[in-house]
Amino acid sequence: MVETAGCCGLLQACCHRHNPQKYIIQGEFEIDRSPWSSLYASGLSVVVRLYSQDNMDPTTRKGIESENAYVMKGKELERKKREVLSMKVPTKVIKFKLKFEVTRDFGIPGAFVVENRYKKHEFFLKSFHFYCGSWVYPITKIGFKRIFFSDQLYLPKKMPESLVELRKKRTLETASPKTEGPVLGGSTKFPYLRRLKTGHPNCQHNHSRESGPASCFQFHVPPDERISDEKLQELKNNFVEALIRFLTPESTLPHLWDRECPDFVTKVAHFFVPKAAISKKDVRFIRSIIDFCRKLKLPSSHGGPSRSDPSEEQDIFEDIIGFYADKEVEELDYSDKQQIEKLVPKEILNQVVATLALKRHDVSAQLPSIIAEDKFAWAEDKEFGRQMLGGSNPVRIWNLNWWLKEEDLLLLEKFFEKMLDYDFESPKDGVQEVLKEKQYNRQKFQDLIKALGNERVFILDYHYLEQFLSMINGKGVCDYATRTVLIAPDSSSEMVQPVGIELSLPGGSTRLVVPQETPLWEFAKFHVASNDTAYHQLVSHWLQTHAVVEPFIIATRRQLSVMHPIHRLLDPHFKDTLHINALARAIFLNAGGILETLLFTGEYSMELSSHLYKEWRFDKQALPEDLLERGMAKPGVRDEVVSGPMEHVERDKSSNKAAKGAEQEMFEVDAEMELVLEDYPYAKDGIEIWTAIETWVTEYCNVFYRNDNDVKEDEEIQEWWNEIKTRGHQDRKEGWYDINTFKSLVKALTTLIWITSGLHIAVNFGQYGYGGWPLNRPMLLRKFLPRDDEFMEEMLPDKFQMNLAIAVMDLLSRHTSDEVYLDSIQALVPDTSKSMRPTSKENGKHHPENTDINERGIPNSISI
Repeated sequence: MVETAGCCGLLQACCHRHNPQKYIIQGEFEIDRSPWSSLYASGLSVVVRLYSQDNMDPTTRKGIESENAYVMKGKELERKKREVLSMKVPTKVIKFKLKFEVTRDFGIPGAFVVENRYKKHEFFLKSFHFYCGSWVYPITKIGFKRIFFSDQLYLPKKMPESLVELRKKRTLETASPKTEGPVLGGSTKFPYLRRLKTGHPNCQHNHSRESGPASCFQFHVPPDERISDEKLQELKNNFVEALIRFLTPESTLPHLWDRECPDFVTKVAHFFVPKAAISKKDVRFIRSIIDFCRKLKLPSSHGGPSRSDPSEEQDIFEDIIGFYADKEVEELDYSDKQQIEKLVPKEILNQVVATLALKRHDVSAQLPSIIAEDKFAWAEDKEFGRQMLGGSNPVRIWNLNWWLKEEDLLLLEKFFEKMLDYDFESPKDGVQEVLKEKQYNRQKFQDLIKALGNERVFILDYHYLEQFLSMINGKGVCDYATRTVLIAPDSSSEMVQPVGIELSLPGGSTRLVVPQETPLWEFAKFHVASNDTAYHQLVSHWLQTHAVVEPFIIATRRQLSVMHPIHRLLDPHFKDTLHINALARAIFLNAGGILETLLFTGEYSMELSSHLYKEWRFDKQALPEDLLERGMAKPGVRDEVVSGPMEHVERDKSSNKAAKGAEQEMFEVDAEMELVLEDYPYAKDGIEIWTAIETWVTEYCNVFYRNDNDVKEDEEIQEWWNEIKTRGHQDRKEGWYDINTFKSLVKALTTLIWITSGLHIAVNFGQYGYGGWPLNRPMLLRKFLPRDDEFMEEMLPDKFQMNLAIAVMDLLSRHTSDEVYLDSIQALVPDTSKSMRPTSKENGKHHPENTDINERGIPNSISI
């Protein structure tokens, strides 16, 4: 890299012979993914200067500087332009050779500064001496020169003195964590986390609020946080294909079952299209249809009844409804198109129309996993309970003993009383049937009391909704606030089943407890599923993963130098998140947007998210803490997982592990836990992933921190943590601990990485598998429970809403081609990395048609 020979071809303002008292340093300047116009405009407009890592200028307190070098000038610029123009296919990477004249005592370069003097164009700098991977914008736009450091990582106090001043100046182009408006955040009424500044001007009619972007794809995201053009197009294509699959008219060809069983076809069709007329005698149509379908099932691997014609292999539901069957696509229904225009970005809608114009005939969909193996399992109580533990929202169920508060005891007593004395309506066989039902219910009650003593009673609580229902209900929405009690009857049973559901309306005017095996039971489960789906979308998924991470990303970019080892550790886990969040706010969470249209919470959706942010605590986001808090695990005893370096302990440099023996100062939850339910997939699989992450973080941090004092004296980490607590999450005062020990640093980093990887995959990639079948996860209901023989017409969402919901679930559950998975972190220790590989297949580069859309592994970051 260093030359001593003279040279007259230096790329400086004027050409001269090489000074023999100086050295020549040369390197290759790689530009990638950049607009052609920015390359044409190079030359004197792009200036580069090196800084020494070894020696410092006593005047500037910076490393010794080189002379300026220019990317291109004069004849070389003209030659490069001709090369570019002559290319038939534009190359992605263009390389320029730079030479710098430095003093003999310059030493090794430790940093360089790039100044883009052009007024309009940016370029993507891939590398120069070392990998850069960043956009360089005109200095007139960002107001500062871009500083790049070598790949060497340093804690602040270990930084070479010659680079300290440059490190202090080094910041990426990120905005301050400012709110988008006064509605959410900065108040006790509507607390919320801070997020990326949008850059939009105030609304003309209301200067206290910011206006929206002209296009949902035109909003401010720092250049280095933007999704690649290829991925953005892939996301658009996925959305277009999902809309075509589920919102275009199905084939008009007559189905086989139309001829064989027209009455059955009518019943199922009416079930999916509630506006159709069904006679009053079909008030209990859900159970009757399911029973009828069971009689027609094909033989399965575990036995069971079969259809009259077992040779016919076409699926019943694919045949009748056509949701998942191949379609002949021609055009959108006019009314559907009008509704889509209000919800879907114009760019997407235009692409849908253009695709339909091609007269494609190969649009088909993969069956959601909830009906792929057994078309009717979703309606079973045992499956309802299983999904609370391993479905798309497995993070809300509580052990009843841990959930109970003093003020809940009276409610629980009334709940049990109503379980026992339920007033059954219109008994078919008179008194005898009533007595039989009550005797059955007493047995259920006794089972519940026994399970309660064994700490095997659980609750799914959405009672908080009651205070919002007076605003929510109306305009086609009829919803209750629900509480569901579930039991695992004895210690040998891991099967959790619901036994009673409480449905309430505001003011306590209606508080109905529906026991299992009663006429209203199936309808009550729909209301529970609707409550759970809204909580999943607004809280478990959006708030507790996407949103809460955003202040951490902003603080990392603002407070941690790229040379800081923790910046390097966290960077893969922040990939694409800021841009994805911006897209979510522009398309799904915006006023009148997709989620407000689909969820029963409607225009109050984000207000509910704000209300539930009051419960969020960072310390409870650690998986062990979360499981203990909800009573789903009990603390056990084992050796420490986190064994950090201690003062005066000689470190084993071959393994980068410190000797054990640290006192148990905090985080006792690191001890091995005993799960209350062994068959709790979220907890059981999650603990393995958590342990692998924690082990990796511990060993990584051990390389840089020798004792607790190193953590206390790390000024960048302290400023990072302070900004997160006091600015990013300033509306949440509880749940924060000081990062002043090695163990506390490891705990915070492990928790953050867990949120971006394990927690996010648990609540995101199962959305289509469970929500792709609307009956399993209805997003809103349009009727309260029926009275007597009242017909339950229009209970479910209309067909457009159901189809759009399926399309959205399909989109959100898909991995993209540039996804990076957790087990691709090469430094993961071999013994623990095996537990993170079961579903990863060649890092996602396998044939998608051979696997379920969510069976690709655990992505590093929240990038969809």
